Amino acid sequence: QVLSIKNVTVDGLLAGGLVVQADAQRHVPVEYGVLRQSAFTRKVRGGDSPIVEVGFTAEYAPYVHENLEMKWRGQPRRSGKGVYWGPRGEARFLANAVERQTKKVVEIVSSRAEAALKKVSK
Repeated sequence: QVLSIKNVTVDGLLAGGLVVQADAQRHVPVEYGVLRQSAFTRKVRGGDSPIVEVGFTAEYAPYVHENLEMKWRGQPRRSGKGVYWGPRGEARFLANAVERQTKKVVEIVSSRAEAALKKVSK
């Protein structure tokens, strides 16, 4: 049996990316849910290094992510759907999720690699 470290690493990174994605989605400001639903985790094709990308496809995601002022926080939305930056919304929701989950991602990648090594050595 052949062990592909690259494949094991990508598998672990994908699993870790989903953890980061879920954390970020919990901290996205929600009005209609479009931004939260636009989250993705995917393997980046090409290149020699295993790369996994986590992000949001909503056109306004960068603006919301970098809106450090968070004006109107806690004030009712004009749409009547909750309050601005609610219910748990925060600026830099993706960057903060990466920071919060880095240790967990490393644990996931490591445990996947260990499991693959055990499987091969049998």
